[in-house]
Amino acid sequence: MLKLLNEIPFFWGLVALAVLAAVIGLRAWVLSKNLAQEAEQEWDYQVSENMQDLRLNKEGFVRAYTKVHAPRGWKLTALAIATLVGLSVPAFALIQFILFKVWRDNLNEVSKMPQFKGRLEVISDPVLVWQFSIFMSVIIFWVLVVGWFIRQYYKGAPGLMRDALIFERAGFTPQAKLTVGPNPAHFDAREFNSGDQQGREVLAEIFTEALGLNKRTEPNWQGCGHDCDIYSSGTDMEICVHIEVNESEFTQDTHPFFFAGDFARHDDKPFLYTVISQAPNAYAAFEKTRATGIEMNKSSATKTSRHCDFTSSTLEVFIYDERW
Repeated sequence: MLKLLNEIPFFWGLVALAVLAAVIGLRAWVLSKNLAQEAEQEWDYQVSENMQDLRLNKEGFVRAYTKVHAPRGWKLTALAIATLVGLSVPAFALIQFILFKVWRDNLNEVSKMPQFKGRLEVISDPVLVWQFSIFMSVIIFWVLVVGWFIRQYYKGAPGLMRDALIFERAGFTPQAKLTVGPNPAHFDAREFNSGDQQGREVLAEIFTEALGLNKRTEPNWQGCGHDCDIYSSGTDMEICVHIEVNESEFTQDTHPFFFAGDFARHDDKPFLYTVISQAPNAYAAFEKTRATGIEMNKSSATKTSRHCDFTSSTLEVFIYDERW
């Protein structure tokens, strides 16, 4: 051991690696310490701005966020260096023992050969070969250890945040009959089936017959001169379908949600409202919806799936089966 302490390139190199592992491990701890709090703050911000994914709850978002943003690279790097430091001395001793045994066995065999009599001093102390073999063996050991940790890093990679959120959504179950986001949702009846009255009837059939929501009509909604059909399940979640009266146009003063905002974040892209509902039979509700002839940009539904969904214009609907 004293001889090992005198080997400055080896022993003090291990000390330097140990210090490096401690520094990297400390950084990984600092990065992960407040990760859950950061995730909660991000979720709260999205909720305050009506940006949250309605098919997630706070716990699921925090799990996905902490999984994706966890400092795995820093942690595995610290563990890899610490493993090298902890196993290098035992590995060095084992390699030395094996090489010495191989050399002694070969030396005994060679000493029995007549052509080497009187010449054993040439091969009795092969210092250069000995040092080279140990050097290469230690390097190979280090490469194997680092390679194993690299494999673990890629093997357990969490992927993108989008993938983590999709995984969390798979176990989502609505807690209410109706969830709308942003709430309330506002729709122009003319956007559906190319007609004001026709679109109104289509949406009424979807929301009342297929989804089982309650409907009330407010003539002259908020004094704007236009009518509004409001659908709800008895909570503060509401779906508002606006209908023009006397062929007069909606204005930005009375219906600002149908017009582009003044800032970059309020661009001229169509706003997409999400409606999440529960039904006794999700597939049957979806079939009733499809029977109305509403144009579906994309849809997904099977008789055995726990939810069905479709998108039409600015409407995105997810129907969950209550039996699941």
